[in-house]
Amino acid sequence: MWRITTLTSAKARKIQELREARGYSVDELGHRLGVDGATVRRWEADEEEVGEGALPQLANTLGVSQDALRHAGDEAHHSER
Repeated sequence: MWRITTLTSAKARKIQELREARGYSVDELGHRLGVDGATVRRWEADEEEVGEGALPQLANTLGVSQDALRHAGDEAHHSER
């Protein structure tokens, strides 16, 4: 079965937004994290979750808390109630 996703998750958008705000290319962020650029692209395309092992370094590199990445988009969900 084909999986077609036109909307990315809030977490995926947040990663891309933070990366771009810091002026990192996909490949540069990947290098800083010890993964390849394709992995970062998959995170940003919401095709792969950031593993718990990579999350601390990703958060640190992007200058946010791990919880901020884990719960990106939660505020939108809660404000709709």
